[in-house]
Amino acid sequence: GKSLPLLETSPPSTNLSLVEMVPRLMRILRCAMLLVPLLSESLAFMSPPGVSLLRGNRGGRIACCSGEMRSRAALLSLRAASTEQILESVPTDVAEELESLMQRTGCESVNGLRVILLGPPCSGKSQLAPILAEKYGIQQISIYDLLGEGGADSEEVEKAIDRLCDGERRGKGFVLHGYPMTTAQAKEMERRGYEVDIVIELLRSDEEANIWREGRMVDCDTGLVYHSTLLEAPQDAIPRLQKKNSNTEAAFQNSLQAYNNEVEGLRTFFAGELVQVDAALSRGVLGVVRDAALAIDGTCPVDYSTVFSSEALAAEGEVYKFIKGADKGIKAGGLLSHVMGLNSYDVAEFIPFSVSGDRVGWLRKSFAQLLDESQRKLKTKAFEFQWPGCGIDGVPQMGSVELHSSLSDASVEEKSEKVHSVVKWMWDEGLIRGWRGEMQTVSQTFNSDPVLQLERGAVPYFGVASYGVHVNIFIEDDDNNIDLWVARRARDKPTYPGLLDQCVAGGQPSDLGLQENVEKECIEEASISEELARRAVPAGAVAYMYETRKGMSPKTLFCYDLKVPPSFVPVNSDGEVDEFFRIPLSEVVQSISQHPEEWKPNSALVALEFAVRRGAINPDTEPDYLDIVKMLRGCR
Repeated sequence: GKSLPLLETSPPSTNLSLVEMVPRLMRILRCAMLLVPLLSESLAFMSPPGVSLLRGNRGGRIACCSGEMRSRAALLSLRAASTEQILESVPTDVAEELESLMQRTGCESVNGLRVILLGPPCSGKSQLAPILAEKYGIQQISIYDLLGEGGADSEEVEKAIDRLCDGERRGKGFVLHGYPMTTAQAKEMERRGYEVDIVIELLRSDEEANIWREGRMVDCDTGLVYHSTLLEAPQDAIPRLQKKNSNTEAAFQNSLQAYNNEVEGLRTFFAGELVQVDAALSRGVLGVVRDAALAIDGTCPVDYSTVFSSEALAAEGEVYKFIKGADKGIKAGGLLSHVMGLNSYDVAEFIPFSVSGDRVGWLRKSFAQLLDESQRKLKTKAFEFQWPGCGIDGVPQMGSVELHSSLSDASVEEKSEKVHSVVKWMWDEGLIRGWRGEMQTVSQTFNSDPVLQLERGAVPYFGVASYGVHVNIFIEDDDNNIDLWVARRARDKPTYPGLLDQCVAGGQPSDLGLQENVEKECIEEASISEELARRAVPAGAVAYMYETRKGMSPKTLFCYDLKVPPSFVPVNSDGEVDEFFRIPLSEVVQSISQHPEEWKPNSALVALEFAVRRGAINPDTEPDYLDIVKMLRGCR
């Protein structure tokens, strides 16, 4: 009675030919065998002799060509095909340019680059995935490697996704192909916390996909994909080549139909992350890799985009004695480039969002159109739209989105309920992602009265400002030398794992005062006594605004300073910090200039603002001093 979401399905028929029946029997056999691991995680996957379940996960095998069994634990330690192996898999005249394309660009998000490859069967996903994995230093994950090509029940799929995407692997990132195959699976991934940075859909005609199917073969040792005529394998790889059981015409057509039935829903769900790449056979591997890499590089945050290297972490139990770049001086332009990265946006792509005539946010134009279409389908009136264009005097008009005039006299609760009905429908349709089930207060300024309550998951789409508090905990001696206490975030945190941060920081709830929130966070995050926490003093604010795929992100962080005695040592009590360490303020500045990727981006801004106030950044020696000071207040 278990559902089989990965199975290629078609209406039942009693008139099956032998050719059609054999693949179905094989899929049923695989699914039956996949029930065995549900009894114990230690049991290995099994496959019939001579049948490969291969999809090239990091170059490894679940079953080798002779039918050898492989455990899941072994699968998790498999290595990727190396750059050398990948270059040897293409013609010599292609290898040189491909090698250039595969050079690391540092484009890995601070939370680990997460890529999903979509596309019909035989569109080149298995060929592209190992190249992207090697180029960006991320894990290649094929759901078929874990579950076989026949599919598995939903519980087994969830376990597989969790094993490969959580914990340490979140920090490393991944390129995932073969999953999700339905909108329901995409929503389940999101519900379990696995948001992605970019979704690349490979576009290839049915005819060309079928041509690729007919000659497609896989190297059992490296997982690399070849074609009998279009991409011939090296001589030493020929004995290892295997054709997949899904290479049959019937299996291909079933998979193609299943994909075509779901692809529009997946495109809608991933609308904010989707990039389509032409994967026609005539373009060859170079054209596809080039376009995919450009798309991925275009999603990267500026300057702080390299993923944190676990090699820089101290071994367990070892005292951390340094942070990267702390002994190399201030890199020319390094500080300004990081500050600019958090003030990067193109206002021409957005429309202001206003309530009662006051602007409270920004909507990306494409999202504004979806918002309008959604309320039309619901036959409700929550918003009014004025689209960008030219006025009668020829002056370009920015356009605007306002709450509907019928709500002008409504209470905040009534306005919020009307807006929520549209937002909830959009989430149900996959147009809004990251549902939190919590409401955030919306106001024109921090101290002004609330005008709306908005679902927290929708805040990035509406470009509504958010606020937080960060506390600089420092020690100052009689000679005015300052050491700053710095925290390294836990490596299993879902956001910014392993990066450097203030010891105390948090979002600002609407039901707490700033000082009250600071004292609460001091106690919870660093075990600071109430008496000492009350000594934290307000010292300014950092403001910044940057563009994300979901929308505009304007933020303000209230900065507090807390001077502590030399004997003070923070102790984490909520499990969100791996360690604290005390660093001279001058070395903190050097680290940010040399290795901004080591820092949680907005925490680096707070540290720089503190350094400016305490004279650790000198206007006589820092040529970008005025620009840095200006941009720390959100002014470009």
